[in-house]
Amino acid sequence: MRNAARAAALAGLLISPALAAATAASVQSPSQFFNFEVGADKKLADYKQITSYFKALKSASSRVDIEVLGKTTLGEDMFMAIISSEENIRNQKRIRETAKKLADPRGLSEREIAALAREGKLVLLVTCNIHSTEIGASQMAMEWAYALATATDTVTKKRLDDVVLLLVPSLNPDGQTMETEWYRKNLGSKFEGTRMPWLYHHYTGHDDNRDWYMLTQKESQALTRTVYKEWFPQVWLDEHQMGSAGPRIFVPPYADPVSTEIHPLVWREVNLIGSNMALRLEQAGKTGVIYGFSYDAYWPGGTKNTAWWKNISGLLTEVASARMATPVTLPAGELAGGRKGLIEYGAQTNFPNPWPGGVWRLRDIMDYERIASDALLETCSERREDFLRDMAARARAAIAAAKSNEAYRIPMNAQVQRDRATAIQLALLMAEHGVVVKEAGNGDIYIPLAQPYGRFVSEMFSTQRYPEVKLVAGKEIVRPYDVAAWTLPLMMGVTVEKTALPSGLRALPESAAGATPSGAAAILPGSPENAKAVNAALRGKGNVSVLTSAAKADGREWPAGTVFLDAAAVSAATGKFAPGLAVSAVSAVPGSAEKISAPRVALYKPWAASMDEGWTRWVLEQYGFDPKTLDNKTIQAGKLREKFDVIVLPDVEKETIDKGRPHREEGDMKYFAELPPEYAGGLEKEGSRALKEFVESGGTIVALASSSDYLIDEFNIPVRNTLARVKADDFGCPGSLLRVGVSTHPVTWGLPEEMAVFVDKPIAFQTALPGLEMERWVLAAYPGDPHDVLLSGWIRGEDRLTRRAAAVAMTYGKGKLVLLGFRAQHRAQTHATYPFLFNALFWSVER
Repeated sequence: MRNAARAAALAGLLISPALAAATAASVQSPSQFFNFEVGADKKLADYKQITSYFKALKSASSRVDIEVLGKTTLGEDMFMAIISSEENIRNQKRIRETAKKLADPRGLSEREIAALAREGKLVLLVTCNIHSTEIGASQMAMEWAYALATATDTVTKKRLDDVVLLLVPSLNPDGQTMETEWYRKNLGSKFEGTRMPWLYHHYTGHDDNRDWYMLTQKESQALTRTVYKEWFPQVWLDEHQMGSAGPRIFVPPYADPVSTEIHPLVWREVNLIGSNMALRLEQAGKTGVIYGFSYDAYWPGGTKNTAWWKNISGLLTEVASARMATPVTLPAGELAGGRKGLIEYGAQTNFPNPWPGGVWRLRDIMDYERIASDALLETCSERREDFLRDMAARARAAIAAAKSNEAYRIPMNAQVQRDRATAIQLALLMAEHGVVVKEAGNGDIYIPLAQPYGRFVSEMFSTQRYPEVKLVAGKEIVRPYDVAAWTLPLMMGVTVEKTALPSGLRALPESAAGATPSGAAAILPGSPENAKAVNAALRGKGNVSVLTSAAKADGREWPAGTVFLDAAAVSAATGKFAPGLAVSAVSAVPGSAEKISAPRVALYKPWAASMDEGWTRWVLEQYGFDPKTLDNKTIQAGKLREKFDVIVLPDVEKETIDKGRPHREEGDMKYFAELPPEYAGGLEKEGSRALKEFVESGGTIVALASSSDYLIDEFNIPVRNTLARVKADDFGCPGSLLRVGVSTHPVTWGLPEEMAVFVDKPIAFQTALPGLEMERWVLAAYPGDPHDVLLSGWIRGEDRLTRRAAAVAMTYGKGKLVLLGFRAQHRAQTHATYPFLFNALFWSVER
C-alpha cells in the first residue's frame, strides 16, 4: 500500500534518463525558479514553493530523486530528496540493502563486513526546519540541492559517488507554511517577524522535537519508519536555530553530560565531523563558532538523539536567528553567554573567535548552514569506509552487551499486569522503532536485548539517574538541558521484568484489534484505553452507567469506577475496544450503577501559544473526547454552563492566563514582544468572573500543573502551592518521575495505591480544613520520607515535597475543582496518569 501511495504521489515526475540528460543544462537555481533572490531580506519560500522546486530539480537532474514519506498532520505530503550520483540513484535498492546489513550484521563474517564497507555507499540524512521559526535551513536546502545537482567539479562528483544524501527540507511542513504566511501577512507592520499567537505544529508546537521515542505524531512516525526500517543511515544531521544574542553557530562536540550507554565511536565520529565544520567555517571567515555549549548528549527524545542509542552518529547545528527573514542588529553590549559552556561572552578555547556584533540576516544563517553541510558531506565522503565499518561495529557491540538469552518480558497475566491494553501499546511502540519483539503462546511479550537496538530498549525500560557532572570544584552540577527521566514502564504504568528468553516464540503482529463483546459489557477502571470505548458508546445509542461504589453482579465483585454498557452501547463502541482491555460480557447492568452522559469538554487556549494546550487537545481527541477551544473573549462572554460541563486549563502560567503576559522572575526584564491587538491580553477580571459563575452553577474546572496557581489566586479555596516562590538553588525537578500515594476518589478510580507521576514544575499543595460550604479531597500525595520520592531522573530539594499533596479536588458552589500539580498527559507520554484527567472529565457529569 505504501509503495502504491508513493507511486501515485510521484505520478508525472518520472522522466527517462535520456530526457534528464537533455534537460540538465536547463536546471534553474532557486532564485531563478522563483524570480526572487532566495535568502534576501524579507523574502521566504513557503513549503509548497519548496516542493515545486524540488520536483522541478528532479525532472531536470538525474542526480535527484524524491520520496514521499507520508502525510503531515494537516494532510500535506512530506517529502525527502535523494541526492547522489546517477549510478547511486539507479542502485538505491542495493544501497539500502547494504545499509540494512551493516545496521544488523548478525550472521556476517568480518570479511563480509569489510567487503560491504569497501563497496557500500554511506547514507547521510540531513533534516531541516523541524521548528518552523527556524526557517533558514528550509531555504538553504534548495540552494544546496541545486549546487549538488549541477556541480561539474571532480571533488563534488566523488562525494556524490561516495554518499547518498537524504535531504528533508522541512520536518514540519504544516508549520513552515503557517510561519511563512504569518510573516508575509505582517510585513511592513510593527509585528513583522514576531511570533504567531498559535502553535506552529497543529498539536505540539516546538515540542515536535520531543516526540522521537513515543512517536505520537504523523511526522515523527513517517521519518522513523524511513530511518529504521527502510534506509538505515549511518550519519544524521538535524539543523536548528537558537537565540540571537549569543554565538553564531553551535557545532559538535556536545556539552556534558554524555550518556555512557552510547557507543564511543558515535562521539568520535560526531566530534570529527563537528571539528571539520568549525574548521571550514573559520576558513570562510565566519566568526562566532562554538562547540561544547549548552546542548548535551544525554537525553534521547529528539530526532537524532534517539538515533544515538540505535548506533547512528547524530549531529546538531544551531545557528543564531534573525526575525525570520527580517535582519536584526545586535550591538556588542547585548551579546551574552550565560549558558553551559559560555558563562561570559568572550574568547575561550571552545569559542576562539567571537562574533563582534552587527547586522544578522537570513542570508548569514543560510551561509553558515551551507558551509557546515558541505563540511559534513566532505567528511562522510573521506571517511566513508570507516563510518560504514563503524556502524557494523556499534551494532555488534550492542548485540554483545547482553547475554544471548537476556530479555525483557511484558507479562499479560491479569494478576500481574494491571493494564494489559497499555502493555500491548508499549510492545507495539517498540516494534514501530524497529526493535525485534516476540510473543509467546500465552500472550506474554518478550523483547530480546541481544539485538542491534538492545541499548535503546534498555534505555527506555531502565530507570534514569542523572549524572551529576561538575565543571569546577564545588557543589553545583551541570543541570539537565531537558527532562531527566523517560522510563516508559513507569510512565505508561506497565509491569516489565528481566528474564531469560524462552524458545518457541513468534513475531509480534504489527497491529492488533480488540474483540467486541456480545451483548452488555463491563469495563474495569484503570486503563486510559477505556476512554476510547466509553466515549464511542456515549456518542451512540444505548445506555452507559458507572458504579460509584463497589457492587456485586453476575456472581462477582465489581469495583467503583466500573463502567457498564448495554448491548446498544456495546454496538456503538465496536472497533474501539483495545486489545487487552479489561472488558467482560455481563448478563445485566447492576441497578446501583448511575447513568452518565458524554461530558461536554472545553479546553482553554491562550494566545501565548501553549504546547501543553496542544498536547492536551491531541490526547483528548485520540481518546474519543471532543474538546472545544475557548479563547479569552469566549470565556469573558460568560454563559459557559449552557454549553460545557468541564473546562480544562492546560499547563499555563497564571500571568499568561490573567494578563496574557509571560512569567518573569524577580529582577528579570519585564519587556515582551506584543501581539496584534486582537490576540493580546488574558482573561482579566471578566474571564475570572465567568469561570467562577461556571463552577458555582455546576461546572467543573480541571487545572493542569502551573494553571493551578491561577485557581488558587482567583478562587477562594483552602489550598496553597508551598513552592510558589521557591528558589532554583533550593528546589529543582526538570522533569522526573516521582512516587505518590493515591487515595480513593472518582478522579482516581482504577489507579493503584502507589504510582509514578511526571513532575517538571515546583508545585506542592498544602490543604486546610474548609468551611461547611466546601468539601476537599487529597487525591495523591508525596511520601513522608524524602528518600522515597524519586523514582527516575533527578531532583533537588525533595524534602520540600514530603507529606504535600500532588493533586487535590474540591466542591465549589454546585460545581467542582480539580488541581493536578503535574502534567497528567505530559507530551502524550504518561499513559499511567491519563486516568487522573479522563476520570475528572467523567466526574463532571456524575451527580
